[in-house]
Amino acid sequence: MESVDEQQGTQGPPTPSFMGKHRLAAAISHLHNQINLIQEELDQLQTLGESSLVCNQLISSVESIPDPLLPMTKAPADDSWERWFRVRTNSRWI
Repeated sequence: MESVDEQQGTQGPPTPSFMGKHRLAAAISHLHNQINLIQEELDQLQTLGESSLVCNQLISSVESIPDPLLPMTKAPADDSWERWFRVRTNSRWI
């Protein structure tokens, strides 16, 4: 069955909007500005060239220089120092 409004061809009251026209226009303008900024960044990235080439050069230069804080030997220089890292097999000390 059709309701009374459908029979008369009228619509009910419009649903209330929580956002006014000016706020909606400002939000749309803000989104357009963000889109333009992202598009400019994409255009700049396309003109930069290959970053992988620069990364490979950086990695090779960093790997060629030894780290002064890392020891050159694989084994510990002092066996007494290694005793702190050994696992205790004797549980009677607890």
